This record gives sequence, structure tokens and C-alpha cells, in this order.
Amino acid sequence: MRSRLWIVLWIVGILFPMGFAASLWPPFERAFTRTFSTAWSHIAMHAFLYFVLAILLTQALRPASLRAVLLLLGLALAVAVCQEALQWLTIRAEIGWSASAFDLLVDLGGALAGLGAARVWSTLRSRSAGTPG
Repeated sequence: MRSRLWIVLWIVGILFPMGFAASLWPPFERAFTRTFSTAWSHIAMHAFLYFVLAILLTQALRPASLRAVLLLLGLALAVAVCQEALQWLTIRAEIGWSASAFDLLVDLGGALAGLGAARVWSTLRSRSAGTPG
């Protein structure tokens, strides 16, 4: 049950309209601009958000089949699409399809990396406990 709470809180954090909040509060805008001023920091943050989301989802779903893995990735992609839609709605500027598609690919890449990291961690834990992974 606790893992589901963390998932919900993480998704709320992902979906929180940071750009819109930055436009309302100048100190937050300065911090937001400094943090995301480079393309690399923007990419790293997107990847990190979905890396952690995938790890949290693996804790709740324990994907053991291809279908479960695809469900997990589908959930992560659905959150990513919602995030992009919220950005379009709150910023009220034409972000562009190519920028959104790129963000979605980075998000999916982060989720895949998180899924892989969770799998490696599970395998290592199983080996150290003496049970098959």
C-alpha cells in the first residue's frame, strides 16, 4: 500500500505545472530558470522523473511477464502524455510537436532505464539471498 502512495505522490509531482507556478512566483521562476536553463538539465530531469517512476511502478506491479512490462511502460507513457498536455495548457504557448515528441522519447527512455535498473537490483538481491531471480 505504501508503494502506491509513493507512486501517486511522484505522479502528482511530475504533473505539477512547474512552468505555470514559475510565472506566478518570481523567486521560484529564478530557481526554475537556473535549474532548467540548459537542454541537458531539461533532458536529465525528464529522464530522472521517469526512471524513478518506473522503479516505483515495479515495486507495486512486480512485472514478471512481457505483458506486465508493457503495462508498466504504458502507464509511464500515459503520465508523460498528460505532463506534456498540461504544459501546453498551462504555458499557453506553442511548444511544438517535435519538442513534445522528444520529451516523450526521453521520458520513455528514462522509464526503460528505471525498469532495467529495478531488474538488475532484483537479480542482485535474489542472488545475495540465495534465491533464483
